[in-house]
Amino acid sequence: MKLHFRNLFLPACALVALAGFSSCHKYSPDEPFPTVYTSSLFTGSNNKMVYSLDPKTGEMKWKIPVDGEVHATPVLFNNFLWVGTSTGVLYQINYKEGSVVDTVHYGAPIEGTPLAYNGNLLVPAGNILHYVNLSNFGDIWSYDMGGPILSSPTTHRIPDVNDNAIFVSSMSNKVVALDPNGTALWTYTPAAAGAFYSSPCVVNDSFLYVGNDNGNLYALNTQDGTEKWAFATLGQVRSSPIQIGGNVLVGSNDRYFYSVDSATGLLRWKVRTTDGIVSSPAVDNQYVYFGSYDGNLYCVDIIDGAIKWQRPSFGLIKTAPLTYGGAVYIGSFDKNLYKLDTADGGEIWVKNIQGQMEASAIIDTVGGAVVPSISGNYRY
Repeated sequence: MKLHFRNLFLPACALVALAGFSSCHKYSPDEPFPTVYTSSLFTGSNNKMVYSLDPKTGEMKWKIPVDGEVHATPVLFNNFLWVGTSTGVLYQINYKEGSVVDTVHYGAPIEGTPLAYNGNLLVPAGNILHYVNLSNFGDIWSYDMGGPILSSPTTHRIPDVNDNAIFVSSMSNKVVALDPNGTALWTYTPAAAGAFYSSPCVVNDSFLYVGNDNGNLYALNTQDGTEKWAFATLGQVRSSPIQIGGNVLVGSNDRYFYSVDSATGLLRWKVRTTDGIVSSPAVDNQYVYFGSYDGNLYCVDIIDGAIKWQRPSFGLIKTAPLTYGGAVYIGSFDKNLYKLDTADGGEIWVKNIQGQMEASAIIDTVGGAVVPSISGNYRY
């Protein structure tokens, strides 16, 4: 009898103990792991959409509609993506989720790429360069260029004058250097009539390079805006130049891509395409990449101007190529975004986004942003 009782008692105790253990430990229901944010490519299109893609695979992460065409390159700053539209609206976007956080309305087209500056944002809208306080979206100051700003502002040091000057060009045929308080340090207007569509390139303490619709590429002294030299092409220079070593590299609507000596303004070499060039170049190692209205992306040796390869698309190319990690990214009017191997132009992937592209792409590497030369914070 005693043995039988013990055999019944032990299982009962075990059940009570198990019940007690369960009542003291509450387990939450299974939840999915949070999505890990990875490197992302951002671009916009004339179809009034903004996109985020995986730069490795081309897979779409998200897309959101906006109220106008996107011509300006997106900007990644202050933990948000900033995108301007042709209707004058600046979008603040949660770039991880693809949701609109806020909008600022300027009432004039945002064609040039905004620029992060001293913790805030420089936004070109119509004729006005706005220096925007990101805490309340009010203007800290604004400067009227007297004509549409279709280029992107940039910043650099002016020796003995200002350590953080702003340079901007406009269709009013002016280049202006601004103090951080928004007052003009100097203004340059060329002798020949024209308009500045090209963004200024300032990569050293002495000189600025910029193209003009009058067909000239100009070198200006950053200290006072005086002209050092002018190099003449036979077409509008709407491509934004870049300087690499002693080369100033730029395209022209005369169908040539040029390398000009930065010190003398003399021609080093030129490459002929079969249509105009407004695409701004990008450099990777000793090669320069640029698109043409003939639909081709070109890879050219900086040393001698020899074409290493050219890759056709099915539409004109206005965007600036973006180089990163052994690949070059380029958007075309054929509505395709291409990722090509920098070595031979081989296709890595192609993504049709159902819209013609004028806005160049940027990449968030998670550790920082890679931007094209059309953007004012391009690093050579």
